[in-house]
Amino acid sequence: MAENEGTKAAAPQSGKKAPSDAQFVTPPNYLKMKVGAGGVDKEALKEAEIAVQVLGHKMYAQWADSDLERMRAAFETLKQTSLDNAADVKKMLRICWDMKGLGGTFGYPLVTTITHYLSSYLEHCLDRQLEVSSAVVSPHIDALYVVLSQKVSGDGGAIGRELVAGLEKVVLKTGARIG
Repeated sequence: MAENEGTKAAAPQSGKKAPSDAQFVTPPNYLKMKVGAGGVDKEALKEAEIAVQVLGHKMYAQWADSDLERMRAAFETLKQTSLDNAADVKKMLRICWDMKGLGGTFGYPLVTTITHYLSSYLEHCLDRQLEVSSAVVSPHIDALYVVLSQKVSGDGGAIGRELVAGLEKVVLKTGARIG
């Protein structure tokens, strides 16, 4: 047997390319073709972000007030019917999620934190088919009212941190998890 005979690869017999002759095909980038070479005007984008923040901050207070009134109405309905009515609890939960999502975006992280705690509690009640307690929900609604009526932005300082700590304790005592 010759020295190099065992190390050479056999040439393909059927006319197919050997694996090392693979051809790579790059598909066209249609998005890049539509946008063009210029891309996004960073200055225009920055101006748009500022406009959204300014307008959103002004409008958020109105949106949040409306959401809070809807939450109060949903809670009143829940108290009048049955404190374990899943449909009414879910309605309150959806309002919490709306408020939670927008609070931090527009400079009201306390609203986000308070609604996070409340939504954790409501989810806990739904999961375990428990009655919702007025002693847990009412302080959250009252806290939201204070934060929104006083336009407390940021973390609210020492009073805000104390408020949040108190609400957290109330929720944790129920067995709900705050993740």
